[in-house]
Amino acid sequence: MPSDMEESGGSVGSSRMAAITLVAGQVLAAAAAFLVNLLAARVLDPAPRGDLAFALQLSYFFSVLAVMGLERPYMATRAGSFNSEYRSFARMVLPGTIAVIPLIFLVTAVSPFSFSWLWLGAAVLTAYVVLNSLTLAVRVAYVSSRNWKQFALNAIAAQLIIVLGAGVLTFLEVRDPILWMGIYALSGLPALFLLWMAWRTGPVINSPTLIEQKLLRRRGWILLPSTFSNMAMLRADRLLLPVLSSSAQLGLYVTVATVMEMATWPVQQWVDASLRQWAQSPGMPTKFIRHLMFRSFLLLTLLSALLGVAAWVMVETFLPDSYQAAKAVILPLAVASVIYGMTRVQEGILIAFGAEARVAVIEIVGALVAIAAYVLLIPAFGMLGAAYGSILGYLACAITAWVLITGLKRPTPEEQPSQESAPLPRTSLASDPLKERK
Repeated sequence: MPSDMEESGGSVGSSRMAAITLVAGQVLAAAAAFLVNLLAARVLDPAPRGDLAFALQLSYFFSVLAVMGLERPYMATRAGSFNSEYRSFARMVLPGTIAVIPLIFLVTAVSPFSFSWLWLGAAVLTAYVVLNSLTLAVRVAYVSSRNWKQFALNAIAAQLIIVLGAGVLTFLEVRDPILWMGIYALSGLPALFLLWMAWRTGPVINSPTLIEQKLLRRRGWILLPSTFSNMAMLRADRLLLPVLSSSAQLGLYVTVATVMEMATWPVQQWVDASLRQWAQSPGMPTKFIRHLMFRSFLLLTLLSALLGVAAWVMVETFLPDSYQAAKAVILPLAVASVIYGMTRVQEGILIAFGAEARVAVIEIVGALVAIAAYVLLIPAFGMLGAAYGSILGYLACAITAWVLITGLKRPTPEEQPSQESAPLPRTSLASDPLKERK
């Protein structure tokens, strides 16, 4: 039976406050990402900038595997104090985190890095993945407890470490991407400090029972393919560019992509905050859905246009001549951002209808189309092939989602899911502030 805290956490006011807090954290991450992106491009040539971006993409995939899909079912079913929930979730993701460590060294050895990445780079990458698991646990503990103080402390401290570290490396003109990767690893230290503080509070109160843990892990494994498909659709371009083209092309591409994908963040957070309200509403008529999609399209178009101008000014005014070619991908990436943002709204509608299985179908279709497009287009067109491949993958998602939404029957009040079995919040690694650092 849900506790009072769970019921309060499900209220509209509490959900709105949670959304505002998450958006505030993401705005802070966006500002830091923009600044670090600018500083890195001023010091690193496109090739080492591409190595840094490639290492970050690998870390995101390993982080997904380490957490094993647990964050969404955990946030949907758990409520308690921040310290207790933080320790409980950190303990649950520990086995997965340990399991990915040898994989990190193995993948680093066969990746298109320079030889120096094999040991030192792999060690730094491992440190970031391990500490990033704790950072994810901080976000999960915040959603479960609605205690914003620790979440805010971690978000602010982590971004300060990255920005100050990037400033120092820029001032010293450090051109080693491994050292730049090191500042991302150091950004996980605030989460480690919060874990130490949580352990000092005494035994965990209301920790998940063994039966609950098994259920959470089972639900996490069920959701893992969908999460991986979403990551493949979002990140495969960054992983395949240095393999099928060059690290320099990735360095140019990610300089613009880091800016353009920020257009989707407000929509993602709004969908996250609205899911339970949509799911529990008495009806969602076709007219309402169309109005929702139209407003989302206008917002995404406006944000993409503004960020496109900002990206052009950044490249033209602040970056060296070696980055001027990156302006060619601004327009296609702006189009891709609009389409991807629309798919987030479509999937939110499907989840509100209780059609989570269809969301997995959408993600898998989009990932397959995107990867196929990347493989075909990147060897011939480089970063432009990655940009147009993203458009094709997201467009496949949007078309599939629209087909699945059309004619979908709204559950009756008797069929409406209960509070305990309500659709899971549509959170993902793309909506975590640490996941937006390119």
